Amino acid sequence: MRSTSCGFSDGESPGRDLLVHVGPTLIVDIGFDPDFVPASSYGVPALAMKGVQALVDTGATQSCIDSDLAMALGLPVVDQARIAGASGEKTVNMHLAQIYVPSLNHTVYGSFAAVDLAAGGQSHSALIGRTFLRDFRMMYDGQTGEVTIWDDSEPEQPPML
Repeated sequence: MRSTSCGFSDGESPGRDLLVHVGPTLIVDIGFDPDFVPASSYGVPALAMKGVQALVDTGATQSCIDSDLAMALGLPVVDQARIAGASGEKTVNMHLAQIYVPSLNHTVYGSFAAVDLAAGGQSHSALIGRTFLRDFRMMYDGQTGEVTIWDDSEPEQPPML
């Protein structure tokens, strides 16, 4: 069973406060590997940007990439789409890319909406949405700040935190 922590433990600040202020965060690699063969989402593409923060966002249907990062990486624009968020609806570029989650050995690939995360004051470079989460289980403990995501291929009790 693959699992990873994306919450916070008590340190200088209580984990529950960090979870409120930062949100559940995965460390991911982002880019576009034209040689990546998505025979399964468990392949490992060669990506340009490694070790960036991605917010696990249960309010987002799909995963998104920061628009400035998408342009800096030269991710191919394959379409435009209308998306809606807390600040309303807008048209954004859709970039072909892969997001690899090393701690889960899982790759999300396809087209990603380019959204203004950095320009909006976010510290995350990507949002990991419900299309990613549908392949996993997630336990969110707001009282401690601990969040765990795990693969459900082996049904058993949630991993111990």
